[in-house]
Amino acid sequence: MTRSPLREAEENNFLGTGSLTDDEVAEFTATVDYLRAVIPAAFGLEWNDPAFSGEGYVVTELPRSSGGRFFDGYRGVRKTANGYVAISASERNSESGAVTFSRFEDAVKGYAANIVSSFRGRGPGSLGSVAWMWNGATGPGVVTESLNPPYDTDFRFYLADDPSAWLEGDKVAATLSHGLGMSIPSFIAVIIAHPAVTAKDATAWPKSIRP
Repeated sequence: MTRSPLREAEENNFLGTGSLTDDEVAEFTATVDYLRAVIPAAFGLEWNDPAFSGEGYVVTELPRSSGGRFFDGYRGVRKTANGYVAISASERNSESGAVTFSRFEDAVKGYAANIVSSFRGRGPGSLGSVAWMWNGATGPGVVTESLNPPYDTDFRFYLADDPSAWLEGDKVAATLSHGLGMSIPSFIAVIIAHPAVTAKDATAWPKSIRP
């Protein structure tokens, strides 16, 4: 059965609000084009997921089957009442997006991290996900603020010299804070070139990351 990523994204739109600007759609499209160029060079595999844009969101489709004729899901960025969310959904599951970003460009970095993780994470026993990089530590110049002390399960990570640049999520989101001070291409380059991730990296977060 052929399904439409635009239709599915509209049906999953219960958290979405507002419209993306033409510049934001163009920035997402440019990132997709950049990923199409660097993924084959880095991993020796083609990435040709088609891109779509709708009211308040942009996505790339996950085609199923060798011919890519059937819908399997999508990944992208959606605007919400609180900022922007890097989203993903499969054919069988509802849309998910656990990290909220104040800036569209940082949500695009979160989206790109999902794409790169899908290539770094291939192979038996792989821990290639960007979520495990940097031992779960925050990026340079990033301040950590607990949003629900003393439980410390949700955090805001923001730039000390620009508090308007922030992301919110659990402690796994700390890794994405490395992108707050980088351009989109720079962040993609860093996460592609990052050394292989080990099981030690995957268990490196402290019990609390409060300052």
